[in-house]
Amino acid sequence: MSAGTVEIRPAPGPAHGLRIPWRTPPLALRNVVHGGRRSLAAISGVAFSLTMVLLQLGFLQAVRITARNNYEILDFDAVLVSPYYEQFYASGFIPLDRLTEARSVPGVVAAAPLYATFRLWRCPGLPPDDSTDPHPAPTDLEPRPTAATLGRWFRGGGGSRPLQRRELFVLGVDLDRNPFRDPIRGRIEATASRLRLHGRVLLNEQSHPDFGWQLRETVRHWELGNKAVTLAGGFPMLRGFAADSTVLCDDRNFRTLCDFPPGRISFGLLKVEPGSLAATLARLRRTLPGDVQVLGRDEILARETDHWVNQTSTGQLFAFGVMIAMVVAAVVVYQVLSNDVREHLPEYATLKAMGYSLPRLYRVVVEQSLLYMIVAYAIAVVLAIAVYRATEHLAGIPMRLTLQSLAITLGLALAVGILSGALSVSRLRTVQPADLF
Repeated sequence: MSAGTVEIRPAPGPAHGLRIPWRTPPLALRNVVHGGRRSLAAISGVAFSLTMVLLQLGFLQAVRITARNNYEILDFDAVLVSPYYEQFYASGFIPLDRLTEARSVPGVVAAAPLYATFRLWRCPGLPPDDSTDPHPAPTDLEPRPTAATLGRWFRGGGGSRPLQRRELFVLGVDLDRNPFRDPIRGRIEATASRLRLHGRVLLNEQSHPDFGWQLRETVRHWELGNKAVTLAGGFPMLRGFAADSTVLCDDRNFRTLCDFPPGRISFGLLKVEPGSLAATLARLRRTLPGDVQVLGRDEILARETDHWVNQTSTGQLFAFGVMIAMVVAAVVVYQVLSNDVREHLPEYATLKAMGYSLPRLYRVVVEQSLLYMIVAYAIAVVLAIAVYRATEHLAGIPMRLTLQSLAITLGLALAVGILSGALSVSRLRTVQPADLF
């Protein structure tokens, strides 16, 4: 080395060719962290929208669960229903003789009738007024929603309420041919001797509080369709979107209390020999006349689900809610990113002058959008768990946060994030380094 020459040695560090990833945070992450109120607004808005998506998907899943539940609690392989059958709560009638004819078909090992209809139930007031007056005041028959009504809903039906009459669903069974699965089957068998007495019924333990199950120890005067009845016990059954409560009684009490047409039933539930379902269904359809439909268990379950999810406004409303919530999320993210790009055009022009290509700048904006979505998604899941529990407790709706709902919401969030980011980069196409001067 010659005199006066300074040798510059490289500073100690990693071997040549070894790159240290994430020496500095990615630009998209720094934009989110330093975005301040703008980032907070984007994450909050998207988290709210994704929570609404999860809630709508939860309601849609609840529709599926309640649509199938009425049949899931019954033990049958095939069912006889009216040709005019629409859904479980509007089943129509079939002749009782058809059940006898079906039992004689080879392959059928058991046949049980099921009766179903709606009747008015005398809901006790709060505080309980166990008056024997069978006719409450007309203003109590159809109470209008008030602030007090909403307050009672949030308290789970507590507080004061007037005496009123509300419709509930009534099921009638032949006690010698119990068609239910456990635990309802066990409750019927345990109370069978009492259910044979005149005017005895079982009340759904999961009924809306207005129907009075919680007051069974203090209230003695119960009425079904303006006829006095006595509670013989309870049974557990999920509420449906069409009925807030259900009572169950034997077939003789059912016909007396509900003025049901004689010689008619709502459903004919059949058990068939194992492995012979397809052949037995074919024989039943050839043997029975056209005043009944013969459906297998899977067929009636699929038909009921399709009715409630696709054919009624209930399912369509929740599906539409998912779409609206995602549109809101897209608008929120687009507005935030668009403003962010516009305010940082000089910085993006500088990056372009330093050699950043347009695709690389696009990637920064899209990554920023996806970061908003991912953080908001995590917050939305936590909020949804809390909302699901509160809804199930207050409204008695079976809310289930399934992996499918989580995956659908995450997929929608990522898709909307990519779309919003792509729409927000239009200004970057025309930005030039000369714009700085």
